[in-house]
Amino acid sequence: MAYVTVAKKHMRLETIKGSRFFALVFPIASLDDVENELESTRMTYPDANHYCYAYKIGQNLKFSDDGEPGGTAGRPMLEVLQKRNLEAVLGIVVRYFGGTKLGAGGLVRAYSGSLAKALDEAGETLIKDRTKLFFEIPFQAMDSVHRYLSEVAELVKEEMSYTAEGLRLGINLLLEDEAQVKKDLLNLSKGDVRWLEP
Repeated sequence: MAYVTVAKKHMRLETIKGSRFFALVFPIASLDDVENELESTRMTYPDANHYCYAYKIGQNLKFSDDGEPGGTAGRPMLEVLQKRNLEAVLGIVVRYFGGTKLGAGGLVRAYSGSLAKALDEAGETLIKDRTKLFFEIPFQAMDSVHRYLSEVAELVKEEMSYTAEGLRLGINLLLEDEAQVKKDLLNLSKGDVRWLEP
């Protein structure tokens, strides 16, 4: 399933009543990415008072207020991610307390607002579904197949080996292109393509 995530890692600093809020956003692929980015952020900002975060990866949702009053940081941050329909995304807001208490409403606005602005600056990107095809073609079709594959947008050759009968290939391509690529490979090989299991 295609989904929208942040286009790039991004950091934004905002100062509110003396407190510094570092809002960081990350495109992520796994829960390991979440742990790695949280650890890296704690090392980058070692003396911060709070490391609040929210993430969404498919059905995995989590947030943390990290010592701020309950419901004033992590949950509002998660709501920002959900309202934008973002997937595979982590938002962290690091706070250095500046001496002035913001109150519950002020904290909600500071955390959710900082994250929203960082997301705006990072931009969004559509991640399309991909699939893999494995096949074997005879030697006589090799040149035309190589030329064709080099022209298919967003196609990556992942595996290539020679056999006694021809060339064995593994390609990674957009799911939406699969049917057309299969049809074209059949035509280029004059029907002499053998589909393989991964």
